[in-house]
Amino acid sequence: MSRKIETECVSCQLPCLGKSCPYYEVEVAYCDDCGEEAKYEIEGDDYCQDCAEKYLEECFNNLSIKDKADCLDISLSDI
Repeated sequence: MSRKIETECVSCQLPCLGKSCPYYEVEVAYCDDCGEEAKYEIEGDDYCQDCAEKYLEECFNNLSIKDKADCLDISLSDI
């Protein structure tokens, strides 16, 4: 997990509330593969959209045909 506490001031032009402002300290996650801002957590690791998609495709491609059909709720039988 690559997470950092950062200030995300939105320059609201109001008097600064300091630590009571919800944007003063915000936890930001970064992709464990490429370092971009992460959007997803998969099995304890943080991923951006591209890396999450790549990871899930690799997992899916490693499944058997039967397991793939089960994941997609598709009826599959041998002939």
